[in-house]
Amino acid sequence: MTSPVTVLEAIVHLRLNGDETVDERLEITRMLEAATTLAEQITRRSWAETTKVELFDTFPSSTDCSLYLPGGPVSAISSITYYDSTPTQQTWLASEYRTVQVGTRTHILPDFGEVYPTDCAGEKANIAVTYTSGLAATDVPDSVKAAILLITGSLYEYREDGIVDNAGLASVQAPIAAINLLHPYRVAL
Repeated sequence: MTSPVTVLEAIVHLRLNGDETVDERLEITRMLEAATTLAEQITRRSWAETTKVELFDTFPSSTDCSLYLPGGPVSAISSITYYDSTPTQQTWLASEYRTVQVGTRTHILPDFGEVYPTDCAGEKANIAVTYTSGLAATDVPDSVKAAILLITGSLYEYREDGIVDNAGLASVQAPIAAINLLHPYRVAL
């Protein structure tokens, strides 16, 4: 995964000198990736372009129903494979299905005049949809980048699960400002 925030942006945010060692830059990169993952978990969408595989047991029984791909905007579907009744792996041809974008949700449906594959291996067709989701770094909203930087700053400052202060052990969580910045982008289930 590549974070939509660069290491240089993180160094500026963290108010570092710019003379970090290679190991320190690698640590900041890991923190950026962890912060991006947390932002994706909070919002239920992909902020970094990533290839994913979504698994389904069966195709829907009706062409009115769809296969739903989570994670925000889908930029490409690489393949849709399933096992037929023999069981041999088959590929559902791209000319036989279409994608429908509804807000931030992507659905796969048979193309007009087509139907879902019917020669599947019973209830366990093991359908695998390989797709790319997420946004290019230039398309990620500034408020999401700011939230990722706030989370990275928290990870940088508190390198353990908790800190000890005068009040005792306090658990370190995503900064409330980061959660508030991400809230408008959260996809409802």
